[in-house]
Amino acid sequence: MMTLREVSEWMEDKISNATWRINSYDRSLEKVICTRNLASARDKMTIGGLANKSTAVKGISIIVHWSKNPDETEKTAQSVYELFDGQKPLISGYQVVLCKMRNDEPISLGIDDSGIFDYVIELWITYQRDRKE
Repeated sequence: MMTLREVSEWMEDKISNATWRINSYDRSLEKVICTRNLASARDKMTIGGLANKSTAVKGISIIVHWSKNPDETEKTAQSVYELFDGQKPLISGYQVVLCKMRNDEPISLGIDDSGIFDYVIELWITYQRDRKE
């Protein structure tokens, strides 16, 4: 099963200058990208049960908590979005077959108490259950 850590580590190679967190982060820091599970019921069981199922779905919410500059933050969020939109990457040995974006672009969450702008990217990653070595 694909994990948040595996997705974060895959993104680390593509987005520089970020502090990476899973599930929670210190809001006083700048340039943080946090991955969380996205609640979803998208992964339906196939007829015949798990043995006949070749794919799984991982719901992910990515928070881009970047800087006090709104333009810089939006551009970084767009860069993260583009890593997934229409792509079929190999993440930690799992072949992605579909990245279903919840929205057409990153969604602004506004400014936090520290004056740092936040964006969220939500998606469902459908991937082959068998890991490639």
